[in-house]
Amino acid sequence: MKIEKGLKVGGIYHSEANNKAVRLVALDLIKKSGIQVATIKHHKQDHLFQSEVYLSDLSKATAEQVKIYFSR
Repeated sequence: MKIEKGLKVGGIYHSEANNKAVRLVALDLIKKSGIQVATIKHHKQDHLFQSEVYLSDLSKATAEQVKIYFSR
């Protein structure tokens, strides 16, 4: 389990880019620019879903968002 800037791999967070609760799958560093990228997943992904977002895009999910995430 990797923890970076308060984010834990396997945790549920809200993605601004996708406007939904997502699970954090991996944290990566783009070597050239030093930008950190998060790989995320959601049960109802479609072709518009962005699976890689900046860490700054993620925020703590509310209890309601987590409930919706697990309701599938």
